[in-house]
Amino acid sequence: MKKIVNAAMRGIYLSALVFLLACMNKGFSAPEAKMFSGKGMAYSCIAVLVIGAGFGLPSLIYRTKLPTALKVLIHMGTGVIVMLAVSIAVGWIDLARGWLPCLIAALTQTALAFLVWVLTCVRIRRDAKQMNERIAEKRGGRKKRREAE
Repeated sequence: MKKIVNAAMRGIYLSALVFLLACMNKGFSAPEAKMFSGKGMAYSCIAVLVIGAGFGLPSLIYRTKLPTALKVLIHMGTGVIVMLAVSIAVGWIDLARGWLPCLIAALTQTALAFLVWVLTCVRIRRDAKQMNERIAEKRGGRKKRREAE
């Protein structure tokens, strides 16, 4: 249960950060526009929580022994489906504007999701490499002490 809650919370934290950055970008690029207010902001905040959980919970798939490509497909496929469904539900993707603006918005969101995923993978690999180097250094230090004895 703790792993499930932690996975959901990691996804929500990341989703909230992306949402905050998007709000700041929108505010600086169009300061005269009123982006969110009242219920719209409340619905957007709920959407961020759902999207975060939609990406966070499926990340538990990486703890299995499935092939990596299948893990990525399950994790990102589930997350993107949740993200697009929620985006339509709260009006971030407005179907009334026609198919082309909807497609552009969906592709932009999907590309951003994969960018975040790639950056996360790079960070995790870097951290693992550093940990392995530290372990190797400690083992090397033990060998030198044993040789000296």
